[in-house]
Amino acid sequence: MADMEQPEEIQNQAENDPVEITDESPSMEEQLQTAISERAEAQDRFLRSQAELDNTRKRYHRELEQLQLYAAAPFIQDLLPALDNLKRASDAAENAEQVDDLKQGVEMVAKQILDVFQKHNVKAIDALGKPFDPNLHEALQQLPSDEHPAMTVTHELEQGFILNDRVVRPTKVIVSSGPAES
Repeated sequence: MADMEQPEEIQNQAENDPVEITDESPSMEEQLQTAISERAEAQDRFLRSQAELDNTRKRYHRELEQLQLYAAAPFIQDLLPALDNLKRASDAAENAEQVDDLKQGVEMVAKQILDVFQKHNVKAIDALGKPFDPNLHEALQQLPSDEHPAMTVTHELEQGFILNDRVVRPTKVIVSSGPAES
């Protein structure tokens, strides 16, 4: 235990050096008031940030709702000229003496609609003569066929379409069941 005692010089120096207490250091009451004030400011900043975040979320949801409501507007605007041309073809049909002219006009309108589809990443599903794919085709009937192997699309009843990589409408088809049994 004798080794743990401090030398006499250090003990005397510690006893002779008074701890300086100055009036410049804040009192406990002032420190408490400062801490309370800083806490109140932090709480206010936090509440304002929360309110700003809430307003941002509401604005985002409003904008998203508006976007969804009017997302089809460009597509519709592109289709309107085709509708106008179809109306003109219908009006011309009343006075048309040749069916070929009417047919040509309707085919032009159909091509115009397909061009609009292509512009908006809508592609027709090519089914005729292809193997039946339940992801792209809807088989309405199976018929025997000597020309086509089993499970091959022999007729398209309604054309299907894909938007980007998603099927909008499958192609309605008739599928071969293979050669007819004799």
